[in-house]
Amino acid sequence: MKSVAIIFASLSFTFSAVAQPTADLVLVKAKIVTLDRKKPRAEAMAVAGGKIIAVGSDSAIRRFTGPQTRVIDVGGKLVLPGFIDSHVHFTGIGNQFSHLDLRGMTARAEILDEVARYSTFLPKGRWIIGAGLEPAKLDPRGPLPLELLDRESPDNPLIFYADGGRTAVTNSAAMRRAAISLETKDPADGTIVRDRTGRPTGVFTGNAVPLVRRHVPVYHARQWGEVAETASNYAASLGVTSVHDVHSDDLVDVLRLLDKAGRLKTRVYECIGIDAWQNASVSSSGLVRSGCVKGTAFGVPEEIDELRKNVANADKAGLQVMIHAIGPRSNRNALDAFENAAKINGQRDRRFRVEHAARADAEDLPIFVRSKIIASMQPHLFYSGPGYGEDYRSIFNLGVIMAFGSDASMTDFDPLFGISAAVNSGDRSMSVEDAVRAYTQTAAYAEFQDDAKGTLEVGKAADFVILTDDIFSIDRRRIASAKVLLTVVDGKIVYNKL
Repeated sequence: MKSVAIIFASLSFTFSAVAQPTADLVLVKAKIVTLDRKKPRAEAMAVAGGKIIAVGSDSAIRRFTGPQTRVIDVGGKLVLPGFIDSHVHFTGIGNQFSHLDLRGMTARAEILDEVARYSTFLPKGRWIIGAGLEPAKLDPRGPLPLELLDRESPDNPLIFYADGGRTAVTNSAAMRRAAISLETKDPADGTIVRDRTGRPTGVFTGNAVPLVRRHVPVYHARQWGEVAETASNYAASLGVTSVHDVHSDDLVDVLRLLDKAGRLKTRVYECIGIDAWQNASVSSSGLVRSGCVKGTAFGVPEEIDELRKNVANADKAGLQVMIHAIGPRSNRNALDAFENAAKINGQRDRRFRVEHAARADAEDLPIFVRSKIIASMQPHLFYSGPGYGEDYRSIFNLGVIMAFGSDASMTDFDPLFGISAAVNSGDRSMSVEDAVRAYTQTAAYAEFQDDAKGTLEVGKAADFVILTDDIFSIDRRRIASAKVLLTVVDGKIVYNKL
């Protein structure tokens, strides 16, 4: 008995010697929807080292605070797992901010608002390029004074073209890039417009325009690091903490360099084209993962053999295969290729995906269930009002695994638009909670990451978002109007409007 007592004493000492971890970040007075079925609601959460370390009541979680802990009083706002967009074209999203279409803009304030918006998401130093400026149609106070452009875009050089490129309006950052100063002389047949003191106003005409234009990178829209960083900044503002990039270009190295530099705010699952499956590998580093390939089913008989071969080869190599399919025949061909690969290569957890899975024949939907094939769908892309789009309720009730996304830049990137479309489709609507799960928990499952993220549970990634409105209780028609107040990725605040 004495030896047993000694053992218990030793164990007691061991337990008491383990210090309770101190949180980096603590949320209190929150309305947390964890999507964890064992503990669906909470009012506080603690984060350390990029992971969730505790979820529970305010009193319980406050015990994790220390001198360096940042405590955020959420004020009763809704906290959700970070949104995961299952289908994006990441560089396309970033390139939405590579050029500004000024045609039709007739008010100075409208243009300045756009300049401010672009400056919010573009990395410092990246050009803001616009065309179609019509100075004669701007309000009577004149075109775009230099001081106003500098106020909205102090760190990004800007050039707006007018008169078919014969006139350019710039800001001070652009003139610094071009080394334009008081001493710069006008070229032949060109004018640097100046004020009464001789100071350049930022307006260039004729042969003076190239003085600035030649400093704009020729391949502005292909500066992939800057383009991806822009997309990531924009994603953070929408509460999107992870994306599945299905554009089929290989940007893994670019994204990893961006991540190492601390300039990536989004987890990216990077896919390449199925034709290049031999160049793909399953890897993970920081916020960037690879291991998926994407192909297309066109819905013609002639493609079956090639589709079967590519899917089987990529699957045999251990890659996750996604096939784009819209329409009954395309979906049927994709499903056929998937079941064929599973038969040839044997059983394993492969999580095949049909991208869009739009207008699949009702008779083929049981195949999704039988073979556990994921329907990667984009509600907002196909939404035209109540009674339109897919029958999300029936598909979900049938047991099909549904992961949601946007197909941005083809449509709006905002996940709240997608959720709104899925729950405002009349008798085709699914519940708000199920739609949110499709944009979080199931989207994580669709990239083999359901053990790491997608719900707010202890041990999972500290990826979460705070919204202005409780989308579970407000009128469903108002969901698309809700905004993001705070976005956290890997325990770090990447967007803050609290």
